Amino acid sequence: MRRIVIYAIAVVLVAGGIFVEKIISAKNTSGGSIADSVGSAVGSLIKGDVTGEVGKAYLTQWFNFSVLSIARVKEYAGYKPEDGSVLFDVEIAELCTFNEPTEMGTSDFFVDADSFLEYVYPMPPKDKTMMPENFTLQPKEKAQYHMVFEVPEDAEGLSLVYVELDEKGNEGSTFKIKIN
Repeated sequence: MRRIVIYAIAVVLVAGGIFVEKIISAKNTSGGSIADSVGSAVGSLIKGDVTGEVGKAYLTQWFNFSVLSIARVKEYAGYKPEDGSVLFDVEIAELCTFNEPTEMGTSDFFVDADSFLEYVYPMPPKDKTMMPENFTLQPKEKAQYHMVFEVPEDAEGLSLVYVELDEKGNEGSTFKIKIN
């Protein structure tokens, strides 16, 4: 029994060392580490939920991302919400850490809430500051965009969500950043 416990501790320490090495070696286009440029980096070595915060960097299989800000706004690019709804402007930075071009887009992120069952995806882009519906990030390329979500005014427990998928479509970690 003691050998199993010692072996398990050794596996956790080795895996943790690999994770820390991954954080230290993640580079952005300015030459610094992602952790240096947008806050401390957090990722998941196992499948599960990662509760996030604005300003921290998150490591996924394909890219790193950081939610730079989340703000409730009255309008965005001339668009005003329908009666009974509000807009949330989410500014996000992404860095391709994969060694091949990576397809990205607005469907990667959605808003979930405790008070309704349907996911809310970002509005289609209204101007060039908003994330394109589909785009490609080259290896080590960084992009920064806004995503605007229209949600019911009385929605509670809002979170921005990214669900990691592998090349076969299997779910990995789920990253959740509280909105309100």
